[in-house]
Amino acid sequence: MNKMLRNILVVKNDILFANFDRFNWFSSEFWYEDIILKHYEFMVRWEAEVNFDFKQPIPYAVIIEQWTDKVFVYKRWWSNSKAWETRLHDKISFGIWWHIEPCDENCSDNILTYSLKREIEEELNLKEEDIVSVELWWFINDDSNEVWKVHFGVFYKVYVKNSIVSLNDWELANWEFIEVLKIKDMVNSWDYDVETWSKIIFDEITKI
Repeated sequence: MNKMLRNILVVKNDILFANFDRFNWFSSEFWYEDIILKHYEFMVRWEAEVNFDFKQPIPYAVIIEQWTDKVFVYKRWWSNSKAWETRLHDKISFGIWWHIEPCDENCSDNILTYSLKREIEEELNLKEEDIVSVELWWFINDDSNEVWKVHFGVFYKVYVKNSIVSLNDWELANWEFIEVLKIKDMVNSWDYDVETWSKIIFDEITKI
């Protein structure tokens, strides 16, 4: 099915930011999770991508190997691919993220964490028993460009037992688990085009 025709989870901005400032970058106010879980609805994706009255809560998982503290880093689809989101072609990312769909509803008390575990299994072939811990870390709001104006990041640290993964998503190109110091070099180098959210969370990654 065309991804743009799927229904995805959204929350009205008037509700999401009713009691808190519409911050840029980070917030550790965990009440946002409660707001999302109580007030989410679904909207067809093509409409949600251009409707600035809503935010799409996006789980953003930083995958960390338990014993080495190496972080999963990958390059998004190449520029000549047919992936619909050309605005993110060739970007380096330190986190995997996805849209939440109705299939995640009623499977758990928390649609956010359920979708996280499902996505990790589907995209990285890591089973639930491979996951050591899942920690809600931050919320990310960045209204600086057209992509992120309609997205709201729900940032997780996910520790896994090993770095043996196999990608099912052809849109994810090259990947590896790398040391935090190398990530710093990537962020500071002109040779790498690091996506906005990964730049935002970089300082937090260095605290691992």
